[in-house]
Amino acid sequence: MSQRPEKSKHEAVKKKPEVIMPNNSTLIVIRLVVASVIFAVSLIVSMPEFLSIILLVLAAAAAGYDIVLQAMSSIEEGDYFSVPVVVVFIALLSYFIGFAIEGAALILLYQIGLMLINYAEDHTKKAALELLNYQDDGIKSKMAELVNNKEATSMSIESVMKSSSGSVLKLAMILSVIYAIALPIFTNYTYIVSIHRALTIILIATPMSVAVSIPLAAIVGMCYSAQQGVVIEKASSLEAMADSTVAIFDKGGIFADECPRIIAMYSDILDSATFMNFVAHAVYYSDLPIAKAVSAAFDQEYKLDVISDFRDIPGYGMELSIDGIPVSFGTKELFSSREVELPDDNAAIGQTYYMVVANKYVGKVVVSSDVNEETENLIPEMKAVGISRCILLTEDSKEVGQQFAELMNFNEMYAQCDTEKKLSIISDIAKREKGAVIFVYSSGIESHSDAAVDIRVGNKGKYADAIVDPSYINNLPFAKQVAVRVKEIAVENALFAFIVKALLVFLSIVGYCNLWFAIFIDMVAAVATILNTIRVTNESLISTLRYKMGR
Repeated sequence: MSQRPEKSKHEAVKKKPEVIMPNNSTLIVIRLVVASVIFAVSLIVSMPEFLSIILLVLAAAAAGYDIVLQAMSSIEEGDYFSVPVVVVFIALLSYFIGFAIEGAALILLYQIGLMLINYAEDHTKKAALELLNYQDDGIKSKMAELVNNKEATSMSIESVMKSSSGSVLKLAMILSVIYAIALPIFTNYTYIVSIHRALTIILIATPMSVAVSIPLAAIVGMCYSAQQGVVIEKASSLEAMADSTVAIFDKGGIFADECPRIIAMYSDILDSATFMNFVAHAVYYSDLPIAKAVSAAFDQEYKLDVISDFRDIPGYGMELSIDGIPVSFGTKELFSSREVELPDDNAAIGQTYYMVVANKYVGKVVVSSDVNEETENLIPEMKAVGISRCILLTEDSKEVGQQFAELMNFNEMYAQCDTEKKLSIISDIAKREKGAVIFVYSSGIESHSDAAVDIRVGNKGKYADAIVDPSYINNLPFAKQVAVRVKEIAVENALFAFIVKALLVFLSIVGYCNLWFAIFIDMVAAVATILNTIRVTNESLISTLRYKMGR
């Protein structure tokens, strides 16, 4: 698939406290150095046990007093299972059951892990924005704004994973209590050992490394798509694009000129100025593309009081009365059954509209009907990236629309469509289709359709989920591929985190994993998933494996 070269959407809801490193990175580094020194002194220097414990408490306080504050804030909010609450709770219990060193190491390593995670996040965002170095300043500023908007980068898969992780944590707590009680009964281990292992299992079950990378995968995907001119407004739209199986296209402004040009005007009865005046008044209230072409060419004053009984006939033309005289203006198909004698137009280049006044032909207008060369291969390429049905909506007649649909390789076509009919068709298809539906249009839609993703071809779109510059329209299949990669990378990271946690749980049960090792490995896994998000710019492992298995 070819790519175009880069160019030089009541009540306040309380938000849960987020686990983030303080903004002053220098301060946190100093705190960690001080905490590490105190921690080392407590281990190396020979001293009474109570002094050693005091030093370990001081080390934990220096490294993680802000974590304690976050835990207290979470408890005030009623979130008793947040990561800071679990970490602080386990650290405190560790001190009480005789594992003070591990309790202090837990806080110290957790804070170091947060620092590394934030560092990796910041550099991943920076790398994502650097993909736009050769894009327009408008796109750069737009994406920079989206990157720092947590709502814009949130995906449903992230919410599902966090929700399920919360349930897993609660279940792990119940099972850990049962394990702590049962282990000494059936083995020779003490309750101190069983409680220590149970705390380790609970720590592993916290969702630290599960969903941290998902927003970053969305950010990289959105920036990578914007690099090729497809600006997606939010991560949920990117996710919907990945699931899309149906693409609905409006013809005007995408496959053909939104505003056709008047090529020629002929009238054997009226002079050119009078004929143009008749045509301009005839199309004034029309939504058909011909109206825009005429309006662009007519520079006289309108006398709207002479117009009455106007009726658009989508795909064919219009009927009205001008100063009480019946007037029809439309294609040859409109007059085919009316016994109106029309001149031969075989030599005309473009689409011809005829003016009939009081059932008599008075002249014709020829407008351009050029096909956009940039979109000649758009539909086959959309099908190649997983779109099973491509549907055309057009204002043309059935005959003209069918010919165009076959030429462009569409699966289905709906002709004679005004705005209301287009929205109705999209709604019907979206309700019946199991996969997501995307709708690509240029103008004329002043609301969001019932499609999962509305893509506006132009420079702006109030109700659109994505904006595509007309010169980048052929990169829509690329954006679909990127959306699929983002979802696959998210799944890869989730599987990796799950495998790491499962392995740690097993090691905890058999006694080969303690608190500091569990938090260290979990944080390393979180950083690894973050670094993996940059692979959105390459084929995912899932795609690679699928390809190799299919060979």
